[in-house]
Parts: sequence; structure tokens; C-alpha cells
Amino acid sequence: MLYVLRLSGGDCVVTAAEDAISARGMASSLGLESGETVVSVRPLDAFAVRLSPNLDGSLDVSSWDVSTINNLLAHEYPLLNAALREANSVRFMPPPEADRPVLDQLKEAYEQNSEIIRRGLQLELQRSKSETFVERRKTARK
Repeated sequence: MLYVLRLSGGDCVVTAAEDAISARGMASSLGLESGETVVSVRPLDAFAVRLSPNLDGSLDVSSWDVSTINNLLAHEYPLLNAALREANSVRFMPPPEADRPVLDQLKEAYEQNSEIIRRGLQLELQRSKSETFVERRKTARK
């Protein structure tokens, strides 16, 4: 079975394992950062990614299946997902002002849109840190 594990640092690990406990072990074998923990584990129904060899002799992700990325964003990164939806729902740029260069206006609109997404990412990272704190308190009580 496929599992997705969200880590306290904000990253996710996708692994095939027999059960959630084995999936945690696989995530740990990748080398967690100092103080990093697994904050959530859930089965993943489907996963598709295209890998391409690079000149360094490694593999790069060249594309994701849309349903895979949407699933990961909705469940592992809901605040970032909300920010992306907000950024995509607002008009990118109001009608251009005739007395200002259009390129400057496009840059401003891009920066405003990017700021919405950056805010969502910051909220996700804060959420990960607070979940780590809660997870540690639960572990300490046991």
C-alpha cells in the first residue's frame, strides 16, 4: 500500500509499505532532520509522477499527475492549498493604467499574487511546528 507521511519540517514522504508502522520506518530510513518527526500518516489511493534522468546521474521530477498533486495539497498542505486557490481566484491584474508602464504593473500583480502564496506557505510551516509540539506532548504523556 502507498502511504504519505507529513514531516514536522513541512516535507512529505511517499512510500510503499505493508502498514503505517512500516511506512514510518521507511520515512525514518531516509534520514529525518534533527528534531524532525512524522506528524501524520495516511494511505494514498493513487500516485503518479514522471522522473527524468539528469546530468548529475540522478532523477528529477518532471511532472505530476494532477490528481496526485491536488490530493497532496488538499490533505497534507491545506493552508497552502487555500492560498493557491485564493491567488487563482482573484483577478491577476486590474485593467492597466495608461500612465504607467504595463510591465511594471504586471510585476506588481505577480508580486501580490506571489505574496498570497508565500503567506500560505508560512502558515503551513507554522502549522507543522505546532503539530510537532502537540505530538511531542502526547509522546511525553505516554
